[in-house]
Amino acid sequence: MSDKKKYTETIGRRKTSTCRVRVTQASKNSFTVNDKDAKEYFKTPVLQKVIHDALELVKPEGKYEVSVHVMGGGIHSQAEAVRHGLARYFAELDQDSKDKLK
Repeated sequence: MSDKKKYTETIGRRKTSTCRVRVTQASKNSFTVNDKDAKEYFKTPVLQKVIHDALELVKPEGKYEVSVHVMGGGIHSQAEAVRHGLARYFAELDQDSKDKLK
């Protein structure tokens, strides 16, 4: 039981899409969506940019493992829900970045 990773969970929503974002401190960066690599799930460069917007604005120190479970809506709405969930996580982590993320 002690070897389980501790994570922080936030919820992101957009239109009819909902996602659960879990962020864990890790030794290397990884991003999975519905148990697939994020680049495999969101195939177009536009959608990949949308999901990484919050990370690019905040530029967090350290490495993170991001695990997302998303459902409902269309693929673009799902990407925006993921962006919302990540923005909520980073706004909770650092109040100064909240204005940047709005």
